Amino acid sequence: MALGVTQFTQAWRGGKPTTDFKKWSDVRDGHIERAGGEKALAETRGMIEAYVRAWHLAERRKNAGLTQSEVAEKMGVTKMRVSQIENGDVTSVEVLARSVEAIGGRVGLTATFDDGRYRMGDATAAM
Repeated sequence: MALGVTQFTQAWRGGKPTTDFKKWSDVRDGHIERAGGEKALAETRGMIEAYVRAWHLAERRKNAGLTQSEVAEKMGVTKMRVSQIENGDVTSVEVLARSVEAIGGRVGLTATFDDGRYRMGDATAAM
């Protein structure tokens, strides 16, 4: 009998191969439970998404030919704070908007409904 990846890994580590799984969802759910559950998975997904957004922001800054120090000066913060923002530590929409504006962009608000999207305007105008 051929072993799946999970069973092979368990056998390789010296454990008894598990063959009780009948569906992929059984395997997935078992792994999610061991990883801390759905809440932990959602938190991790959120952290990854924040990191990816921050990476794109840093790439925009670099493409604009700006250093972190120059952005920090425009924002009125330290270079360390710009570094934190570019590593996903964004505490509010205002911080994000100020960072985007410092590199030449604008942040807008859009409401999404079942029947479409409604552009609500410039996010910084409301701040």
